[in-house]
Amino acid sequence: MRLDWKVALALVLVAALIVGAVGYVLLAGEKKVLVLATTTSTYDSGLLDYILPVFEDDFDCEIDVIAVGSGAAMELGKNGDVDMLLVHSPSAETAFVNDGYGEERNAVMYNNFIVVGSASDPADANHSANVTIAFEKIYDNGTVGDCQFLSRGDNSGTHAKELTIWKNLGLNVSNFDDWYVETGLGMGDLLDMCEEEDATTPSYTLSDDATYYQRLSENLIPHVQIVYNYQETDSLLKNQYSVIVLNETRFPHINHTLATEFKDWMISQEGQDLIASYEMYGQQLFYPNAAGYTPSTSSLKSQTSAFGSEERSVAGVSIPVAAGLKVELPLRCDRW
Repeated sequence: MRLDWKVALALVLVAALIVGAVGYVLLAGEKKVLVLATTTSTYDSGLLDYILPVFEDDFDCEIDVIAVGSGAAMELGKNGDVDMLLVHSPSAETAFVNDGYGEERNAVMYNNFIVVGSASDPADANHSANVTIAFEKIYDNGTVGDCQFLSRGDNSGTHAKELTIWKNLGLNVSNFDDWYVETGLGMGDLLDMCEEEDATTPSYTLSDDATYYQRLSENLIPHVQIVYNYQETDSLLKNQYSVIVLNETRFPHINHTLATEFKDWMISQEGQDLIASYEMYGQQLFYPNAAGYTPSTSSLKSQTSAFGSEERSVAGVSIPVAAGLKVELPLRCDRW
């Protein structure tokens, strides 16, 4: 039986409408996706698990996180494999932007670098006037076999900071003996290695304090303690994080709109206060410092800056250090 051409046309139109409707539903159900390359410290510290769901809910999107060292994150950016970066290697970030890969650096937050190691602290790093002297003591004791230093060795921001401290001593790690170990590990895994190595060899490393407190809160590193923390004049230990949206002109395929929305949210009052509210082991782990940000007294503890006179109030926190000693450290605010 042959169909009347009018009936056939009607059937074709109905089929087209059904296909179109199904396609619309499927497309409407797809969430926008942002690909973010970031450091292992923002991931290992638990910060991203804390803040990203808020943005995803507010903007009906998903964020795919690639957690690597800052150097590797910027390589992904140079290849156009991500939409934006959240990293902490300022000099490399400046070069990244100047070379046309990113639009601009936006300061988001900071935390502190700390020297951690065995509670026995054979190098006596705890009694050091500054971090450079702490490293010198570790070097002296390492070369005679009393301890080892475990390095990230991964071109991360933490690795870059470590190399800067050795350079300040006029030392080149390529000349070090086997007491110096380049691990290629992310921050959390490296702290775990310090704990494991403590059973046989007292070990030191440079860490960000956020990842350290996260690991401490889960009792993953019971024998690894802070053996050197910041002093009022030791700004060398500041650990600045920035967001960079990739250059849309150079990489037209990126999700520039969503990346810009995320950048704006991170430096907004809401994003900054959310960052400030993240705590672990009784510590505020990150200190927001986007340009023009004013802390909300309803969401932040009273704090004080250890790097200047713009102090709000003093709140002491007792933190375990080497050999069972304790040191009173002030909580800090967004000084920079």
